[in-house]
Amino acid sequence: MVVGNLGKGSAVMSIRGVRIFISLFGFLTSLGLAACGQSAETRSVCQLSSRWNVASADVASVLADLGSLSAGQIRDTMFEVVANLQAFNEVAPREIKTEIELLLNTYGALSDALEAIDWDGSAAYQDAAVTSAGVRLASDEIQNAQADFARYISDNCSVEIGNAVNQFPNVGSTLPDPVIPSDDEKNLDVSADNEDSVARAFGYVVVERFGLAITDDQANCVGSALLAATSGDSSIIDMTYWDMLQQIFNSCDVKIDVTTALEDE
Repeated sequence: MVVGNLGKGSAVMSIRGVRIFISLFGFLTSLGLAACGQSAETRSVCQLSSRWNVASADVASVLADLGSLSAGQIRDTMFEVVANLQAFNEVAPREIKTEIELLLNTYGALSDALEAIDWDGSAAYQDAAVTSAGVRLASDEIQNAQADFARYISDNCSVEIGNAVNQFPNVGSTLPDPVIPSDDEKNLDVSADNEDSVARAFGYVVVERFGLAITDDQANCVGSALLAATSGDSSIIDMTYWDMLQQIFNSCDVKIDVTTALEDE
């Protein structure tokens, strides 16, 4: 009788042991599958990818038709794009962290510039800060970042981004050559931050027409020198503009031969 009870107890313990083993095996197997699959960061990116696909398509439409859209539509679209990139930036894996930060900084600067003109799309192409952000958005660095980000989503999330690369249409052609400040531009806020922003914007716009990428310091140098030089007699500026521009490029270490560039156009 005692032996029988012991046998029955052992059988019960064995069944419990099997159940525990099965449970542990299932748990460890699930952990192993997770380890062999996507990382937590990649899964988070994939969860956001469909939302980004919509936001990217929306901002492409807005940038293509900025002058005819309402302030509310422009504002909502830019807020959504920046909010998306902020969410990505919090979870982005190391492979695309740099690209996300570049896109967040660029779209954020564009959003700030548009907000500063009260989301007035009709005024956007005449605003130095908006134009500067548009030039950045059209740069090779930012276009490559957008393409790399879309490729990561495609490879890891099975989602194709419909508007992988967005940019301002005809960026850099909104300011005439020579650049003569209007009365409004001469009366701009002369605070240090605004002055630097305007100078940098002019620098980027002027150099962009020659198809050369430059640094912030070079853009500041060109823009500041150009604004100072064009504050004089406009008739003299018109006659000497290209020579003056070549001198500015030389002094700012911008490698452009103006005469050759104009001949090749």
